[in-house]
Parts: sequence; structure tokens; C-alpha cells
Amino acid sequence: MAGQEDFKMKLIKKILLITALAYIFAALNTGCETPIGQIVPYSGNWKFTFSYDNGSVFASSNILIQDTGAFCGKITVMETGNIFYIKGDVSGYGEITGGFADSCSAPVTGKIIGSFTELMGAGYASGTFTDTLQNPGYKGTWQARRN
Repeated sequence: MAGQEDFKMKLIKKILLITALAYIFAALNTGCETPIGQIVPYSGNWKFTFSYDNGSVFASSNILIQDTGAFCGKITVMETGNIFYIKGDVSGYGEITGGFADSCSAPVTGKIIGSFTELMGAGYASGTFTDTLQNPGYKGTWQARRN
């Protein structure tokens, strides 16, 4: 009978230890993800296309919008091979603000504005941009589509 009691006590100790470890693991991992109520509905991968005022496309890029709405992505100008970054934020209401930069950690120049929308599960966005500090010709419109 004593052997059976020892077995039960060891089993209870194992269960408590596993439960305690699971609780500690869960407690330590809180804060690593964006709370569900703060996730921007437009987060995810988007393909951006930039066109000059005359309509000709000069760059396109796949850009990841984080759960918080923040984004930064590399753009390569098709004609010249020049590389720069687009960075900014998308609000929960779909409004985008941002600009261009030399890297994701550099300050932005120029201006990117526009809005995102979702229609029957498909995400679309469009707006305007200008960055005459990078290049006097960098102004026009942009469009994006969720990948």
C-alpha cells in the first residue's frame, strides 16, 4: 500500500511541476505579441507599385506591414537601380503616413499619404507621394495590393 501512495505522490508532484513550468513559460512570453485589440487590420504582406505623374511605373516592392501598422521596405528604382526605403505607419482606420529614407533607421524625407481598404477579403490601397529631396522627379501616385 505504501508503494502505491509513493507512486501517487510522485505523479502529483510531476503534474504540479509541469503545470508550474507551463505557467512560468506562458507568463514570460506575454508582451511578445501585439494584443489582438491593437492589431491593424491592414497588417501583412503588400505589393506596392510607384508611378510617376505621367503614369509610368518606376518602382515596385513587397512590403510587410507589422501588426502595429509600422512598416519599412526597400525600393529599387527600375531605371537607375537606386535603392531607398519607404517607411511609416498605417492606422487601424487605413490611413497611411510616411516617407522615404536611406535605411529603416534613418529619418524620413518626402511624404507618402493614402488609404487602405478591404473589399470582400481583398486588400487595396492607393495614394500619392513626393520626395523632391531624394530626386526632383520622385512624385506621383502609388498603389498596393495585399499579397
